[in-house]
Amino acid sequence: MKLQDINLANEEYILSRYRTVLKKQGIETAYDILYNFPTKYEDYNVNTLDGVELDQNIVLEGMVSSKVTVNYLKSKLSTVVFMLDVEDKKIRCTLFNRVYLKGRINYGSVIRVQGHFYQNFFNFTVNNLIICDEINRTIVPIYKIKEIAAEKYLTIVEKVYRRYHNLIEETLPVKYLSEHNLISMDETLKKLHFADNYEEINQALRRIKYEELLEYQLSMKYLHHMREMDHNCPQINYDETMVNSLIKNLPYELTPDQKTAIDDILHDLKAPYAMNRLLQGEVGSGKTIVAETAILATVSGGYQAALMCPTEILSNQHFETLKETYKNFPNVNIGLLTGSTSLIKRKEIINDLRNGKINVIIGTHALFQSDVEYEKLGLVVTDEEHRFGVHQRVLIKNKGFSVNYLKMSATPIPRTLAISAYGDTDISVIKTLPSIRKQVITKLIDQEHKKDVLNHMKEELKVGHQIYVVTPLIEESEAIDTANATEVYEKMARYFKGTATVGLIHGKLSSEEKEDIMEKFLENKINILVATSVIEVGVNVSNATTILILGAERFGVATLHQLRGRVMRSGSVPYCFLIPENLNDNAQSRLKMVEDTSDGFVLAEYDLLHRGPGEFFGEKQAGAMNFKYANILKDHELLNEVILDSEQIMKTNELTDNIEFKHLFDVVHHNYEMKMSELD
Repeated sequence: MKLQDINLANEEYILSRYRTVLKKQGIETAYDILYNFPTKYEDYNVNTLDGVELDQNIVLEGMVSSKVTVNYLKSKLSTVVFMLDVEDKKIRCTLFNRVYLKGRINYGSVIRVQGHFYQNFFNFTVNNLIICDEINRTIVPIYKIKEIAAEKYLTIVEKVYRRYHNLIEETLPVKYLSEHNLISMDETLKKLHFADNYEEINQALRRIKYEELLEYQLSMKYLHHMREMDHNCPQINYDETMVNSLIKNLPYELTPDQKTAIDDILHDLKAPYAMNRLLQGEVGSGKTIVAETAILATVSGGYQAALMCPTEILSNQHFETLKETYKNFPNVNIGLLTGSTSLIKRKEIINDLRNGKINVIIGTHALFQSDVEYEKLGLVVTDEEHRFGVHQRVLIKNKGFSVNYLKMSATPIPRTLAISAYGDTDISVIKTLPSIRKQVITKLIDQEHKKDVLNHMKEELKVGHQIYVVTPLIEESEAIDTANATEVYEKMARYFKGTATVGLIHGKLSSEEKEDIMEKFLENKINILVATSVIEVGVNVSNATTILILGAERFGVATLHQLRGRVMRSGSVPYCFLIPENLNDNAQSRLKMVEDTSDGFVLAEYDLLHRGPGEFFGEKQAGAMNFKYANILKDHELLNEVILDSEQIMKTNELTDNIEFKHLFDVVHHNYEMKMSELD
């Protein structure tokens, strides 16, 4: 028999009304109740009056030495007041808006109160009342259970544990329990529910965190393993002479990182299983030529390649870039397919894809709509990968292809986070910028030097350069006093009237409106573009040499670095001005770091430590790491141990063959089946 088989409806010590309440909250079996862990713990260790400070949260124990009085001060405000003898001192205790507790406070009874002294050491505001006869724990677990008093619920948990704890199954192999000094699952449940001190709680939590991290790491690595076992992807035997010709005739020397990334990708293309690789590097690091090499290799091997972009304007840019790159390769036929493509042209392109006449296609998600068919699709490249979700991958999969997949991202991702988030993906990193790229001169501007920035803008506009002005908000907010795009746009338009054209772009505009504005900026019909961080990712305007970031303290350092990357495309010296509004010490140190540091990976590590994974990924990707207890930042030492363990496990057959690994295998295989069903 298993804990999952024991229905609480059959347990006679649980009152009928409690069973109904528990069932409504999804707790129906012994397993459900024992694995419903506390959300927090209340510490009822008693404090002495010695050294206590006003407003300090403390617990006092004493005897009730007066009658209890109830006062109704307003329609929604009441107080319960009584005197408590503590260490030979009389203290006036007040409970707000909890008249129902009056009957539990009896003259002469010993109770504990949790709260704080206010005004003086005579008046004590009570937050929690502890009746010593009802609960004798100093560490009290708190659960998300409604309609059952905490002590009643804990009594039920205790009875279930005593009766059935022998059925608790161990889910980790003995080897790892021993190596990492982890307690058993039986001990873990006991200490989570009935701990005597915080050391026991931490022991139990460490065990749970390890298991959470191990299950996740193994799930990612198992996905990777199963992909390599699936030999349904065509092996692309590319023409080395053609690939070498492209690289040899480049007007610049590839960096070592670019060469390594190309070697990794070419190796993947020849493998019998589908490539799933993330190519990450900062704006201007040279990811595009790496992707272009992969595309050419695919075409030279007799297959088609698709480059999918998040916007039409970026698709158009890549189309022009690839035409120039492949101008000496007559066998490369390039097409462009977006939502704006005319019906006649669209039909022609779709026909040419179907018969293989077009072997390189660039566009938005329109590339994988239902009527688009490919003759021999061998490679899909996505630019700004985090802008695409599972939906686009489903569209690719539904074409019936097991294709090579190369994802490009300009967001520098710290190694720890990359391993955790992309454990099923091979990763290539380009850290070294090409020698032709000029470093952005970044300056933190105080109030006194704002005029210098305006003078700089005038000089840049005189020589025909363009400027970004970024704000954290679209419109004025009553709650937040900071620069907003609409107001800044109006001020800029008035100030530069007759000398420059000012445009405005933000997230509330339609896709068509944003495309139109960016097109005008690209063509220099707009000289100054006021924007929210919507321009962080997207089109490259080589003529834009300056970016002003207003309210800079409201952005993470990784975002600030991404934003200044927008002005790294020109041959001129680029500038980034950080203009804060409310500068405290913390904001000052963050902005100084951006001013002094040009390494995006260093800044990414800083943001990961201070702001969490959400700075790097959208909600869906970040949600994949929403552990119940583990935290990849605070538990990084444990995570590093888990990464090593998961790598070791995957090198052996233990996961599938050793009975001690059955639980882990069930978890990771279920995750694999769920991921596959998403793509069906």
